[in-house]
Amino acid sequence: MGAVVRQFVSADPSKCIGCGLCEFACALEKEGTLDATKSRIRVVRLSPMANAAVACRFCENAPCVRACLRDALYQDEEGIIHVEDAKCDLCGWCIEACPYGAIVLDPERTTVLICDLCGGEPKCVEICPTEALSLATEEEARKLWHESISSIVSEVKQVVERGAWELLFARASDIAGKVEAKLKELAKMVASAGPS
Repeated sequence: MGAVVRQFVSADPSKCIGCGLCEFACALEKEGTLDATKSRIRVVRLSPMANAAVACRFCENAPCVRACLRDALYQDEEGIIHVEDAKCDLCGWCIEACPYGAIVLDPERTTVLICDLCGGEPKCVEICPTEALSLATEEEARKLWHESISSIVSEVKQVVERGAWELLFARASDIAGKVEAKLKELAKMVASAGPS
């Protein structure tokens, strides 16, 4: 039997607009709320033209699991990190140990929240209006990141050196329509979830 190929939710900074719909979709799917503080994915605004969403990368020999003093975290054979809520005391060692900032505190339930890929069909990937999110391996994500940053630098040069503002305006207009469509989709998800 071969080694397990670990995939995680990866973001393309050249496509991510920082809208936060991924956070809302995650919180709704996992916690039944639109409270983005309950999301297992976080949007990070890198610059005015570059954003990225960060979620658990399911590290091999995960530092968060090793750091947990109460054995509240464990990693299954597919690499997914699980939290035993009853054992978690919010000490924060897992959060400090995570090199990606992918673990979130839930003070109401006195536990931490970590992405579990929604059983293989992450809602954040599904709802992203610009298709900035995808499942990727570490190598794929690294390659995408480098290509994406090069693309952003090239786009900034075009705008600054050539005054190609129409590129930004055309892109913004296209994205606005996509965001509107995904907001309607999210509203349907909320309606089907019922009162919380």
